[in-house]
Amino acid sequence: MTDSPTSILIIDNDEALSEALAIRLEASGYACISAVSGMQGLSLFSERDFDAVITDLNMPNGSGIDVCESIRGMSNVPILVITGFESDFSSKLDQLSNVSVIRKPFEFDEIQDEIEILLELGTVQFE
Repeated sequence: MTDSPTSILIIDNDEALSEALAIRLEASGYACISAVSGMQGLSLFSERDFDAVITDLNMPNGSGIDVCESIRGMSNVPILVITGFESDFSSKLDQLSNVSVIRKPFEFDEIQDEIEILLELGTVQFE
């Protein structure tokens, strides 16, 4: 009996970046689904189970902060925020549990390493 692959929802209006992340993560055995807006990402999140979420902060139709807050209302799934604007949102992000931030530009290995850490921590209870 085989386990299904870890599923990751990628939410970013930069379709080229989303595709590159998905290709890289799928090569490592993850199953990825992408959304191009916060609203589309939240719709997908409500329709199925994901093991982790990667989201940008600066997006139309639902910012990454909105996405993180909405997901926290439904689940404690690990969230990785990728952004070039962290300082603008750091106080709001600090209030959310099980959220990590990587600043752009980044190396793809950083994303994979952080996802693995978040998934391990996801087994720990957060307040």
